[in-house]
Amino acid sequence: MTAKVFFLATFVAGLGLAVYSMLHGVERSRKPRSTNASQALTQKRPSAFFNAPAGSAFGVVLGATGYILVTRTAVGLWTIFTIALVIAAAATAGMIVLMSKWALPYSGVESFDELIQGQLARVTRPISALGTGEISFDTDGVHHTFAAQSITGAEIPTDAEVVIDTVENGIARVEPWSEVEARL
Repeated sequence: MTAKVFFLATFVAGLGLAVYSMLHGVERSRKPRSTNASQALTQKRPSAFFNAPAGSAFGVVLGATGYILVTRTAVGLWTIFTIALVIAAAATAGMIVLMSKWALPYSGVESFDELIQGQLARVTRPISALGTGEISFDTDGVHHTFAAQSITGAEIPTDAEVVIDTVENGIARVEPWSEVEARL
């Protein structure tokens, strides 16, 4: 009877960890984001081995396999535990491979393009209505220059202040600061 309860509790704990994973994602909790862009880009990615989805896979498979073997077979408890442990380890290895190849390469790593969204910049080469100009700005003592296009399609003169909305393919999509300020 206690083996049934152990495996059932392990299964339920694995399901609980799965729900936690769905609500909070793959990332482990982090310290607040650094204001230094170069430090933020070098933050470590979540571990493929020690995370909630891998723990969930282990718990669910260990609990389900063990419970089924305890209730449906006459095999000894240590044999059941060993079989369930091997199957759970294989399932967890599959989860780790899945996560390391599919989910983790994109999680928790902000690109520089995302970090500069909302950054104030100055137009260094005028932006024509349908063309591309150039902007520049400084972050953490580093000077950056990007090709830029207007979001609104309006011409933006040299020395105008703009706000970076997005960066796509190395081209910043910008909006004049005066328009953003008017909305605030």
